[in-house]
Amino acid sequence: MKKSTMLFTSITLAATVLAACGNDSENAANTGSNSQEQTNSASQSSETQSNDMTIENAVTTKQVEAYQKMLDELNKMKENEEVDWDLIESTYSSELKSAVNEIDNEFDTFITTGIQAGKSGELDQNVARQMIDKGTQSYFYQKQKSLQQAVIDAKDAKKDEEAMLHFEEVKLLTEKVFVPTAEKRDSYYELEGDSSLVENINNGLSAQEDALSEGDMENFAVTKQVTDKSIYKSYYLAANSYAEKIEEAVSSGETEELQIMQTEALGFYQAIKGSLSGGDEEAAQKLSELFDISNDPEAIKADEVSNLFEKAFAGKIKGYHEKVAELDENNLSEGKEAAMEANVFLKAIEMPLMEALGEDETNAVYEDAQSWFDAVSNNDAEEANKLSEQILTTLESVVE
Repeated sequence: MKKSTMLFTSITLAATVLAACGNDSENAANTGSNSQEQTNSASQSSETQSNDMTIENAVTTKQVEAYQKMLDELNKMKENEEVDWDLIESTYSSELKSAVNEIDNEFDTFITTGIQAGKSGELDQNVARQMIDKGTQSYFYQKQKSLQQAVIDAKDAKKDEEAMLHFEEVKLLTEKVFVPTAEKRDSYYELEGDSSLVENINNGLSAQEDALSEGDMENFAVTKQVTDKSIYKSYYLAANSYAEKIEEAVSSGETEELQIMQTEALGFYQAIKGSLSGGDEEAAQKLSELFDISNDPEAIKADEVSNLFEKAFAGKIKGYHEKVAELDENNLSEGKEAAMEANVFLKAIEMPLMEALGEDETNAVYEDAQSWFDAVSNNDAEEANKLSEQILTTLESVVE
């Protein structure tokens, strides 16, 4: 599959020389957001407080260890060994359940249902395993968002040690949870070099770390969008890839693992469905229905799933463009961060854009997007509006 030459890396480099507001504009602007995207930085801040503020003693570390302990036990079923469901249940209840509920009780319901169904035999054990694994990964994605904001809040309060601890927690989640998932998507979609999800996640983290070390929290807030949305993209591509695998399995008559793959798709989708609902509620709801394990997996068609994702992403992008257009010149920082978010969401649907438009036209769209970002940064409203109209017109031609 061909790839665009417009890279997240170039967006990151552009961002490092621009000032932007220190708030997550996906929350501050409330552009297509909902409660799943909102952070509770105060609770996350108190959660990680300890006399010895080291990553070894952080709550996030204990949660990751608990997750890995559950996975080790669950993976015994791959070797046809007996799984200790009581151990899984007690580990989840003591180390994760309360925090998961605080982020989103739907995650807890999903995970707990998997544990109970696996324990009782109500569901295939591998289906239950995926519910627990992917449900916990969805929680960790939302926790990452909370921790990112907690870094900014701690820095604003001049609590430098606490800010660094929260960032170390983000890095830990990235290493242990997000990168392994991104590596699989890189392999499946043959994403290499600057198109690699792993590279973009690491580039974002590196830029964030530089900004944090320099005390430049405005650039930290901008560059965290590269980290966050690259992880977001990996979850989207994970769900999308399972739709492709399901349809291929149905076509070849290999239907034994359809529900397992459907559960994996649903688990990854859980992390981002609230956000995508803000882009196109109807499309997001349809995706939920298709991935739900009560639905016949044979009804899942890869093209339909891809088109639904495109509609939801297009709605998110349009929302940020509208937000930028509504801001006056006194809200330059907010406008720049909203423009950055629009562009990283546009980057997320690079592959379907390539398929619909071809390489040259896709590259032209990304060049316009970079020019639009520059115009917003330079307070050139006339140029920004012209470029925005061009981008949205092209985008609408793809999703219609």
